[in-house]
Amino acid sequence: MINKEISEIFHSSTVLQRENLSFAAASVESVSAWAATLSIMQLGDTSESILKAIYEIGELNCSETLRFDLIQVLHPITESILSSLEKNILNQGLSQSDRIEHIIDLTTRIRTYFTNIYVNIVQRSHAILVQNKLSIIHFKQKRNLKTARILATFYALEQLGLLLVQQQMLYSGAMSNQWFTTHQLYELAVKNQEFNINVNQLQGTHFTIQTIQHAYTQVLLLDIFNTHQIRPTETQALYQCTFDWVKLVQILPRESALSRYVVDGSKDSPPIYNRKQHPNFNTSLYISTQDLLEHINSTILKAAEYMSKNEQVYLSPALKFHVQNVLGTNSERQHERYEYAAQLQICFSLQTAHFYLSKAKNFYETLQLNNNFGFQSESSIHSSIATGSTSASNLGQIKSLDRESKQIYQTQVIDISVNGYRIRWVNETPRNLRTGEFILVNENLQNKWKGAIIRWIKQSVDKTFEIGLEILAQDIYPCAVRVPADRASFNYHPCLMVKIQNLNDANISIILPNLPFFKEQQAIYLRLNTNEIKVYLTKTVLITQSFIQFEFELINDDENIHIDQFIEQQSINLNNQDVWEALK
Repeated sequence: MINKEISEIFHSSTVLQRENLSFAAASVESVSAWAATLSIMQLGDTSESILKAIYEIGELNCSETLRFDLIQVLHPITESILSSLEKNILNQGLSQSDRIEHIIDLTTRIRTYFTNIYVNIVQRSHAILVQNKLSIIHFKQKRNLKTARILATFYALEQLGLLLVQQQMLYSGAMSNQWFTTHQLYELAVKNQEFNINVNQLQGTHFTIQTIQHAYTQVLLLDIFNTHQIRPTETQALYQCTFDWVKLVQILPRESALSRYVVDGSKDSPPIYNRKQHPNFNTSLYISTQDLLEHINSTILKAAEYMSKNEQVYLSPALKFHVQNVLGTNSERQHERYEYAAQLQICFSLQTAHFYLSKAKNFYETLQLNNNFGFQSESSIHSSIATGSTSASNLGQIKSLDRESKQIYQTQVIDISVNGYRIRWVNETPRNLRTGEFILVNENLQNKWKGAIIRWIKQSVDKTFEIGLEILAQDIYPCAVRVPADRASFNYHPCLMVKIQNLNDANISIILPNLPFFKEQQAIYLRLNTNEIKVYLTKTVLITQSFIQFEFELINDDENIHIDQFIEQQSINLNNQDVWEALK
């Protein structure tokens, strides 16, 4: 847990109580010479040294222009250290060892103190300029203070964006006054007419983002994108894309028909969805993301060359779907939540869902094939077992891992809505507890499983997690698909058929693993028990890193009877299923 000193760092300026630096003389030359002795290969020692140096520079009683020059000397190695540290926490999931906890704490301290130095430089430089507005101070001194204020504002917003990315990767919230500080930096730049000054021309740099306004826009976008709904790697990917997207966002002092989000600069809160009634909310800025949405939509229809290099590398189909959904639909809650005390059983992943819906049969057992076949099923573990490529020495480990993947977890429900649950997770987190994961849920193991998705994850102050679950379907049935390939091979994949009953008819779709060859207009073979029918994947209903849900059409409408028969038989089987038997 972050201590009080760090959590309240943005509440007041650092006290200037240090006359000298312990590690070097207070000059650019001396600090540069000291920094040259540090090695990124000795990450732990160098991190602690940099943290101490940043802390001391922040407390040094010196001019703000000198403080800016000193922290600029440390900027490159600080970013290198932070980048190396963040790699350690990127793919750790929600389960964190003592070592990872230490790295998170160290990274947070460095990033926060580093950010705060730039914030303090802005505040103090501005105060000096205002205080001496009518006095006769040296022109060069005034010019240098203005330059320091502009550049420090830019760097402060850059660091606030990176701090937010780090917090989002951990599903934790912003610090106290973090958003207020962000808004105040931008408003001060607007007031001084410095928000559109090109920092590259001012400093001789080559930053992709060149102005204070675009740096501020980047921070806003990171929150607008609802990153608690995506995975840490996806958050980092979106951050890379925002370098291109900031130019497609408009920030205006007045409302327009396209003002989708609003900001109250006097509050410590992020941008919110624009609606007419916001109690105690005094809108100071209006944000339009329509041009960005139209750009994202265009990437679907146009050639890859239309996309930037960042988009080509980082904008996956799942992320594109996420951004379109965020910017193109009503982002406010559609249904009220109600307090609800219950225990909820959960199992994770499409493959595990297939296992339990198939009466505890492994995927390859459900195919009912007599001839030799190849398949791509639940995991490399199953594949290894089926092909006989495992050795006796590691079979025990494989079986253990297999049991872990099929474990059923019990958790506490906080509240419910029409289409989902909010739960609290206090125990050790399994590796598949991640946003976008397909899950099965059940309030009573004697009832049918419901198909659902992990929509969002948020970390509480006590390091537990609140998790939002959305129910996708009440009626869901296990089957398989085969991709047309070489005649000599049969590549089967687990599949779930989803039936949603409307007033007069039923909508049927299928859920598949997120693999690149499953895409719209793709022809596949749907295996229902021993029958195989050819279908076309038509419309993408939902896409995440884990799975894709498609609507589909039959090549031969006469084969619709096979689907009806399959659903009818599966419904009977699932209604009669003894789940406790499946758990044995």
